[in-house]
Amino acid sequence: MAVREQARDGKSWGMSALRCGRRGGVHVVAFCLSIAIWSLSCQPLQHLGASAIVVAPNRGAPAPAPIDGELVVTVGPPAATLSLQIIDARTPRVRATVFVLHGVRANKKSMRGWGRMLAAAGFRAVLVDLRGHGRSTGDWLSYGVVESRDLAQALDALDASGLRIGSVGVMGISYGAATAIEWAGNDRRIRAVVAVAPFASLRAVVPGYAPVLLPASFVTGAIDLAGREGGFDPDEASPVVAIARTQAPVLLIHGQNDRRIPSWHSQRIFVAGKDHAELLLVPGAGHDSITDESVVRERAPAWFARYLRQDTEVPMRP
Repeated sequence: MAVREQARDGKSWGMSALRCGRRGGVHVVAFCLSIAIWSLSCQPLQHLGASAIVVAPNRGAPAPAPIDGELVVTVGPPAATLSLQIIDARTPRVRATVFVLHGVRANKKSMRGWGRMLAAAGFRAVLVDLRGHGRSTGDWLSYGVVESRDLAQALDALDASGLRIGSVGVMGISYGAATAIEWAGNDRRIRAVVAVAPFASLRAVVPGYAPVLLPASFVTGAIDLAGREGGFDPDEASPVVAIARTQAPVLLIHGQNDRRIPSWHSQRIFVAGKDHAELLLVPGAGHDSITDESVVRERAPAWFARYLRQDTEVPMRP
């Protein structure tokens, strides 16, 4: 019976299949047209994404007028000026010099608490507005690639001015933490690093900042465009790669509740440099709240005291 019904309905089934085939063809054409339109619209969207990644807060802004207590260093290429502030040790003996680096789209003012913390522990703290931030000039962000060269030149300027004391360490948060590791990977003068909530690489961190889930090809294209626009290789923006190029001891501190840059970023960095790194995961801490955690106040000065040479005496500031 079923066979007969199938034979009897064969003609109608064939016509139905033909109609479905035609509708399917229309759907395929419509789908292809949608893909083509999306691809065309994708290009300007990728450029917008690239700009969001690479354009610095101070793009096109002139250097501000100098202020008291500010050290301005000319760096490049590309040409820029960096604004530095020194917070001196509050002890008779200065242990060493520690650079302090802020997060993306922040500035050195946000790091004064850390600067005072290090000064109280006997270090000369050097707070830096990274290029394109705060009172520094610069058009593009490069996520540690160009910034690490800038910082090497800033250290050269401190040496030339007699302002570097003892060995040199660097401490940073987020963007500044990643930059700190990348700087250590390129400059043997960096003898110790404390990196709080760093990203593993530019390519790894960008997808987490997107407001919606985007195709991997779209994100990759936006990052590539950002690199071309900013004049740097995005693949060099990688603390995972950089930590393997340095023997400086690196203390990684990351909040387990960090939603902006999850703790697996620090875990990847640790695996790449575990012979000279230590990882502290802080329960309950998020990306912003990690800066106020007691573990940072306790462990960071102790890390630098352990690994930076104590060899210079200066008068205690009144």
